[in-house]
Amino acid sequence: MLTTNQINQFAELGAVTVDTPLTEDHLASAVDAFDSLLPFVEPTEGGKPNYRVSSRDVFEQPLIDLIQHPFLEQSAKEILGAEAVEFFATAIIKSYPQPGAEFQFWEHVDIKYSLSDIDSRPRRMFCSCLVWLSDVTEKTAPLMYRPGSHRLIGGHMVEHPDYIDDPVNIGDLPDLPYAEPEPLLAKKGQVSFLTTGMIHGASTNIGSHARKVMFIPFSPKGVEVRANMKTVEQRYEYYRALGPLLRPDRRHILPEQRA
Repeated sequence: MLTTNQINQFAELGAVTVDTPLTEDHLASAVDAFDSLLPFVEPTEGGKPNYRVSSRDVFEQPLIDLIQHPFLEQSAKEILGAEAVEFFATAIIKSYPQPGAEFQFWEHVDIKYSLSDIDSRPRRMFCSCLVWLSDVTEKTAPLMYRPGSHRLIGGHMVEHPDYIDDPVNIGDLPDLPYAEPEPLLAKKGQVSFLTTGMIHGASTNIGSHARKVMFIPFSPKGVEVRANMKTVEQRYEYYRALGPLLRPDRRHILPEQRA
């Protein structure tokens, strides 16, 4: 179970990193699947190398076992104040070291929430679980975030109720007294619970090893949270394919199937 302080940190700051019961064997199997799916691809002649590679809709069993791990479901329920939660989508991202690069990052929000969304019970928002499959330091492409920025934006929405459900750059957000960006640091096997309603962004890997993370968001069951509405049908196709691969006692985390 999470502590009250950890749950409050998610609500107030937008992110909290915790230890998990993931075993070394499980982590090793997940890393093997991860590396197989996301190899570094040499660029074609004249092309630029891509140091940040990603994939969605994974079917490898060690990664499916992360999606269906009871710790993530239970923690998301506690953070969202929900009796039940449901899986939304997944993505795996591997950021390779970029030789000679300067540290840079891109800031945006994926979705806006009002303060009433954030403070309701259950919270009408996503809890994104970032499962770290490598250590994350200041140099190895940490996710950068501005603590509490989701609440500033939520307060602004009281008089400007302009919801979004697609990424918006920081320059297109209201000019508010946001905190300075901070790196989200973690150890392999830890999980960061965060809201992508706060200002955040990927950064350059100027370290010596690849950064590996799996995103697994949950939302309160029965509560509609708009996000990436253009991909609704694609998500439900994935749910239908994923269902038979989950253990029978874990299939309840999937949204109800559409016809």
